[in-house]
Amino acid sequence: MILFVGIVFITGNMFAQLSIWTGASFNKSLGKIFSLEAGYEYRLKNTREFDKSNVEGKFAQNWTRGIETFVKYRNSIENNRYSGLNSKIYTFNNRLSVGLDVSFLRLADVSKRTKLSWTIAQQMDNYQFKRNSSVLRNKITFRQDIKNFILSPFGSVEHFYRWNRDVVYTDDEVIISGGTTAVRYFMGTEVELTKKQRLVIGFGFRDVFMKQNSNYILRLNYKFNF
Repeated sequence: MILFVGIVFITGNMFAQLSIWTGASFNKSLGKIFSLEAGYEYRLKNTREFDKSNVEGKFAQNWTRGIETFVKYRNSIENNRYSGLNSKIYTFNNRLSVGLDVSFLRLADVSKRTKLSWTIAQQMDNYQFKRNSSVLRNKITFRQDIKNFILSPFGSVEHFYRWNRDVVYTDDEVIISGGTTAVRYFMGTEVELTKKQRLVIGFGFRDVFMKQNSNYILRLNYKFNF
């Protein structure tokens, strides 16, 4: 009985902190060097409450086998917590990111089906009513494309470091220092629907530092490659 109550409590608490991310992305290769990607994502928090809506674009350049650089732009719509300032229901923020993706096994020409990659990205976020942020993200991803099987499992861990996390005002100066803001874990699988279409199903956990809003994430994304 005690075990049952414990399971119900843990499960209920998890769903109370569950975010659901749904979306679709479309990728187009421009020869062997360049590629374009466009996507849309709709996020819910606590399984039913609107969190944000994202529109994103990405331009990537493949320099050599296993090394890619990219530029990404994202526009987000969120509920406006400061509606008293402008009487608007929603607020917008913009994000610009530049980064590098290194696929180690591809670089060493070891395997085309197994991917072990490191992605580093510097992002700048511009908010309408909040302090702008500058964040460095480092992500390690492992993915296995199983031959003659529709599932390709993956796992990742990502570290978020904000350069201007802490701001201290003294009598003489403003001291700005950085620090870790979050670590995010994901595991899941890609389902091969056709040669050009995939469905990504992932479950993750975002551990937020210095705040009480860590949460679980269920991600469902449809991918189409032209």
